Amino acid sequence: MRFILLLVLFTITIQLSEAATDSLIVKGRILNLNGRLYRQAPFINFSRNNILQPQSELSKQAPLEADGSFRVSLPMLFAQEEIYLDYGGRAFTTFLGSPGTVEITFNGDSLNKASKLFYFAGVNADANNQYAAYLTEVDKKLAGSKALGQDFFKSFWEKGPNEARKSTEQRTALRLSAIESATQNTVKSPALVEWVKSNADEEQMQFLYEHALSNRYEVSKALQDSLKRLITPPLTGQRVIWANRFGDYADLLVEQRKFSNPNRTNSLPVRLMATLIRNNTPKLTPEEKQRLEQITLNGLAEKSELDFLNKLFAKNESVLNLLFNFERENRIYGDLFDSTATEFLKVRYLSKNLYKYTYKEQLALSKYIQSRTGSPQFSQSLDEIVRLEVKDSADIRQFVSFRDVKTDPTEALPGYYLTASNDRGTSWINRIIDGFKGNTIYLAKWNLADARSREELGYIPLLQARLPENTKFIFVHLPGEDFGLSDALLRQYVIRHQLKGVHVFLDNNQMMDLLFRLNPLDAATFSIIRPNGKFAAKNAPAPSALEKTVQAILEANK
Repeated sequence: MRFILLLVLFTITIQLSEAATDSLIVKGRILNLNGRLYRQAPFINFSRNNILQPQSELSKQAPLEADGSFRVSLPMLFAQEEIYLDYGGRAFTTFLGSPGTVEITFNGDSLNKASKLFYFAGVNADANNQYAAYLTEVDKKLAGSKALGQDFFKSFWEKGPNEARKSTEQRTALRLSAIESATQNTVKSPALVEWVKSNADEEQMQFLYEHALSNRYEVSKALQDSLKRLITPPLTGQRVIWANRFGDYADLLVEQRKFSNPNRTNSLPVRLMATLIRNNTPKLTPEEKQRLEQITLNGLAEKSELDFLNKLFAKNESVLNLLFNFERENRIYGDLFDSTATEFLKVRYLSKNLYKYTYKEQLALSKYIQSRTGSPQFSQSLDEIVRLEVKDSADIRQFVSFRDVKTDPTEALPGYYLTASNDRGTSWINRIIDGFKGNTIYLAKWNLADARSREELGYIPLLQARLPENTKFIFVHLPGEDFGLSDALLRQYVIRHQLKGVHVFLDNNQMMDLLFRLNPLDAATFSIIRPNGKFAAKNAPAPSALEKTVQAILEANK
């Protein structure tokens, strides 16, 4: 699907190990690679998905040799996965990878010209060579049916559940019919059929979960049963989006269950509590261990035993709190969903809440959740995400521990500036802006607990790479209901997500003082300030509107 290629904008570069049995080797050559093209784009970017994070991909760069050849190894968590190739923003393609070798050839003279640019050999070669023709045909069919194409959503949300299901079935059938016309002059690849069917079916499931969320009803048993395919190949961008929509739906049901049955959702079985305390409390005496064994065996506790558990809990409260909170949520998952869905929600619990934890807490909780997970694919997906989170731990420690913060921005790490003040918000912000006169400023208002803020800030590194050096970034963190979100967590998030610029953390009084100066004073809103210190736009395009935002900033820079 063409829109999946847009996910390349969210790539995160990571050094991934080469494993012989579970890796995809991608090699090939750009024919007729001239010196000018090589200097402009000396590497090819290959990206793959992680089922737990729809807003990001994992990517690795393959350097080009002088003759245009390249080679790279990518780990495979599923037997088949969609892989995305991006050559310097000039050429894109999606292909199906499996453990083994894929060979890719394309012509440097034919970029933006050839109707078929990429040629594949090796694993899944037939499917990959036929996929481009399928995309062309499915685009034609969707363009030829407005009701199932561009006008599909005009009435979709107002339909009842049965009508919505019928509409999605018709759209799925239309997309699948494109296989026949795309392969009429060749032998149809079984792998292509499976790949295309997976994408079409899971788009339908995504839409139905979105419909259920929009209209607040429980999905059918058949739709819930479809979740069993979450652990089956192929892993596609569409699969990740569908899984995320299911996660949103599950969150809604979990909150409803907490409201309707607070006693069950706030408690844990005594056996489980005793086991968690026994396995995660250091320096237990032999007597304490024996007493815990008895409580675990009996599953019942008198008041004296509960007092005993509380006393031991206090010995390692920070870690046990993490595990108890997870197990309370996990108990609700088991009440609401089958095993595959529950396994997915277990690992998703940490991935969706990473911003709430220090990297040490992330590692501790990840280790525990993986020990409670029966799916290797889900466990490895979580491990992959957590390794990304903690890879900057040395910089995080340095940034978190930096104390020499002044009213004027102070560089704590290269490119990262901190500022602190007891002044009124307006005078503080004006002082910072005045210090950047002669530069264009992109000002981001955000809150760590706000999902939209986190989504938009994910585009910041890409936006910064497209702008001249005289564009400066100011990040204004707005206070809100940030329960447990400390200054250390804010600083950790800044480094982890490469938010280079000046960071201002407001208190409530300073925020209220800025109500008119920075209007709209809402999280995930953005402003552009001209080099003369005047606002070019108080409600500017967001980072996700990349081209529009770049153009607006460059215009203000004039």
